[in-house]
Amino acid sequence: MAMTKKLGGALVGAILVLGSALPLTAEAQWIFVAHRAMNRIQQVTQDQDSGQGQNAQTPQRVTQVATVILDVPAKRVYDVATNATSNNQNVTVVSNDPASMTIKVKEGDQSATLAVSALNKNVSQLMIVGSAPAGQNPQTSRIVNAAMNLCNDMGKKCELGTN
Repeated sequence: MAMTKKLGGALVGAILVLGSALPLTAEAQWIFVAHRAMNRIQQVTQDQDSGQGQNAQTPQRVTQVATVILDVPAKRVYDVATNATSNNQNVTVVSNDPASMTIKVKEGDQSATLAVSALNKNVSQLMIVGSAPAGQNPQTSRIVNAAMNLCNDMGKKCELGTN
């Protein structure tokens, strides 16, 4: 009977140890993936197809998205982005919303929205979405350059990821 109690206690102890270790393993894997994604700029470009029911008079637009995860608090990323857009004489700041940490800018007939999201206390995501008339200089490079410049302003070395 005493042996059964000892085995039962050992079994319960082993289950508790394993049960608490499994979330740590999953968290460790997530941290590994996050570190691999850190400071890597990902980009996507979407061309609007003229066959999507658009009026022939309406100019086609191209939309680009660049995103990067940074080991920087979201407030700092937002403050650096606000400072950079305010000091850039080539763009007009259309709106700047500290509550949602979004900034909308315009340069001629091109526009972009910067959004900062807190992933945790010290990690954030910067997303830049831009739109421009089709056929103009690749807006993607402007958006990626903007993300690179913001990384540099925060002392981070970002690189373009492979899609």
